[in-house]
Amino acid sequence: MTRAAASCTAVVLAAALALGVAPVFAQAGKPIDARALYNSGLALMASGETYRAVDAFTEALALNPAYGDAWAMLAQCQYKLGEYERAVSFIKESYKFGPRSPALVTLEAFGNIGLGKLAEARVLFDEALVKRPNDRDARFGQALLDLSTGRPVDAKARLAASLKTAPGDPRALLSLALIAKAEGRGEETAAYLAEALRWTSGDADASYAAATLFAEQGDAIEAARLARAAISIEPAHAGARGLLASLYYESGVLDEARAVIEGAIGYDRSDPQAWFLLGLIEAADGRRVEAEYALSTLVDLRPDDEFARIALENLMMDVSGFEDPSRAKLAAWRFARAADFERRLLFEKAVAEYRRGLAVDPYANRGRRRYAELLRGAKLPASYLSELRFLADLGKSDRALTDAMEIYDSLLEGSVSRDWNSGGAAAASRPYRIAVFSVGPGGTPFHAGSDMVVARYLRDALAFEPGIAPERGAPRVPKFADAYRLAREAGADYFVLVSVAESERDVIVSAELRAARTGALAARFEAPRSGNDRVSLSVARLVQGIKQKLETRGTLLERRSDLVLVDLGRVDDVKVGDSFLVIKSGAAAIKPDASGLMWNDADVVARVVVERLDDELFEGRLQRVGFFDRVNPRDTVVREPPKSEPPASGAKAAPAAVVEVVPSSYVWSALFERVRSLY
Repeated sequence: MTRAAASCTAVVLAAALALGVAPVFAQAGKPIDARALYNSGLALMASGETYRAVDAFTEALALNPAYGDAWAMLAQCQYKLGEYERAVSFIKESYKFGPRSPALVTLEAFGNIGLGKLAEARVLFDEALVKRPNDRDARFGQALLDLSTGRPVDAKARLAASLKTAPGDPRALLSLALIAKAEGRGEETAAYLAEALRWTSGDADASYAAATLFAEQGDAIEAARLARAAISIEPAHAGARGLLASLYYESGVLDEARAVIEGAIGYDRSDPQAWFLLGLIEAADGRRVEAEYALSTLVDLRPDDEFARIALENLMMDVSGFEDPSRAKLAAWRFARAADFERRLLFEKAVAEYRRGLAVDPYANRGRRRYAELLRGAKLPASYLSELRFLADLGKSDRALTDAMEIYDSLLEGSVSRDWNSGGAAAASRPYRIAVFSVGPGGTPFHAGSDMVVARYLRDALAFEPGIAPERGAPRVPKFADAYRLAREAGADYFVLVSVAESERDVIVSAELRAARTGALAARFEAPRSGNDRVSLSVARLVQGIKQKLETRGTLLERRSDLVLVDLGRVDDVKVGDSFLVIKSGAAAIKPDASGLMWNDADVVARVVVERLDDELFEGRLQRVGFFDRVNPRDTVVREPPKSEPPASGAKAAPAAVVEVVPSSYVWSALFERVRSLY
């Protein structure tokens, strides 16, 4: 029960329990009146049975529509269920039949916050404080509004003032702990948390909030203890059950995790977090059918839940054959979205959706044809023909496909690939090998384990990028050292560490790109996104960032006198006239600090200028460096660095730019949601 509910009902509930009226309608032979139903609703709220409480208050109002207290408690129930618009409307009904109390005004304000009406909420909090200057709920609400606008200093001042009148307010203490954590003040966080623990007894929400903080600090034992305490107070507490189940899941204790999360589903079958976690638990336990059922149920409940859909796709790619009907169904959804993006001329998004659909169902006839058409429209004829030939090899050719193949076979006569007969180009290419890892703990409490889902999604997206060859899988690692060791021993060039954080409306996917040889950080990316498609947009941003950080690197495949064939083309943003260096095979390496490629000038054996292009190949003319001819197939080809101009005489070096580091808006958005959950 929220603190607001407790403060409104404690006195009446004690009287109701003393009279033995919970639940009244279960006691045969006794007359049912509005007062008895109301008291029964209070008892049900106290035990966490919100849905039954709604029924009791509704019945009370059916008998007495002017029952102001019943309207107020029905509003409490709707607020607890996240139905903020109905909560506000019921509060207004309550005003018609009872006083405009500070508690109700404050609840209306919080309802307006849930609806995004922050200005209206501030006016209501001010009204409540005029009536009751030391109202802790209203002060808490004003502090929450300060956080929503990124003013933590003001929020801390209000909460500190509230603690002067109520030093044992666990909600204020936990809020201050959360703010301190967001600001990176570890000792202050620990101090507030320790003090809050003295006062959380009997408060399920406070116990859960404290458990979450301990989990984030790596203290799983204390987090589990507090989560169990919250469940003992309120058995239907979805957040506490989800956290406890995720702690069991992270520890590999799958039977206990399953039991806890199935209990959560028993209380609320529409709980998306519970279904998501159950799907991961079943998948980890090797129970494919049960995992598919859990994730499919969530996809049906929430078609817009990207994490659920991606997790289901990952599962089916891992456990089913290419021709499994389940794959075709999942891919069809992707292809339909891609077609919609095409109609809206959002071609980059369409390409991403077609690629994801083809990763799920590589044999999809219509999906691959539509993807091929996008390649044709992007002026990549060789890639277009390659996709058509793939379908023909699968036995899915028809007259239209055969005609298109004949036309493009003819158009590509005299192209670079035909002139060089480059059938073995792929075997000689050496793309960047990248290992992808997740580092946990995912988007708890919204999608526990989502880091593993997103890491795999990123890995699959990178597989479609030219010049990149991701390693198989995207395992979770407990710490950096494990990822470093695995990537280095696998012979990768780079590795990526992926983490995910969530709020109710936002997601931030973070990634570190590191050199596998030294572990040095090449780049750190953060991709915060809100609204629809936030996961796919975040991952697309990471893919773009990783591509931009990798220097163009190719391989000299063949040589004919002073002409050479190189495995770089239009897809690598190569243009006619571009200049490249040819470096002795094995002499170009990633710099120890991961800032790019390095080589010795003595290992540069030639310069090559692009004369003709294909989608993935170019033909260039050699300009030897030095007297001897040292150019051979399998030599490395890199872009020629621009020549640096010496500074003018007497010119001073420009001062380094000063970058102001401020907390991202996501930090305050996520903090706002977490603090709001304490009301």
